[in-house]
Amino acid sequence: MQNINPISFLICALVLALVPILVGLVTSYIKISVVLGLFRSGLGAQQVPSGLVVMALSLAMSFFVMAPVLEETRRVSADIDFALLLKDPQAKHLKPLSALIEPWSKFLSKHAGAGELAALTELKPAAQDQRQESVDLSVLVPAFILSELKEAFAMGFVLLLPFLVVDLIVANILVGMGMYMVSPVMISLPLKLILFVFCDGWLLLTKGLINSYQF
Repeated sequence: MQNINPISFLICALVLALVPILVGLVTSYIKISVVLGLFRSGLGAQQVPSGLVVMALSLAMSFFVMAPVLEETRRVSADIDFALLLKDPQAKHLKPLSALIEPWSKFLSKHAGAGELAALTELKPAAQDQRQESVDLSVLVPAFILSELKEAFAMGFVLLLPFLVVDLIVANILVGMGMYMVSPVMISLPLKLILFVFCDGWLLLTKGLINSYQF
């Protein structure tokens, strides 16, 4: 421990502090959490599933999706001498760390939309002449985030349509029966739940989210 450079502790602390941000920026967590949040809104239940459940499920599914990237990162890290980096964190010793970015860059490139990449590349003059394969992270990360949000909203639209149909049918039936004082949510919520259970909705939703990263 006495041979470890104090700068190494600062670098490690900075990396640990940035981990939650990186999880949201360069993993599948964004899309999964947004889709699950839209599902909760469409269901109409008060805080069911709770925010903690949504976050836990999003993290679990994100870990499943990112497992190949994490495995490749672990394989690359096996060739890096971290003991030397902790002892003497000079720039020449930090260069091997760039190899750790490659698996994540490939993942971002694969799932960033072409339209988003082209638009952000045009907005960045320094990157106008670069090809897609050589796009730097300052363009790749926001392009990936925009693509994830677009896909999340598209999936949310398809997911909310059956719930909307149930709400409309229940509301029309109650109006036709003159039951104006009865809240449509009281009637539609059990119907939504039983419809979701009969369709094995959790499994379908999980498959849809995971398969969106398999192309």
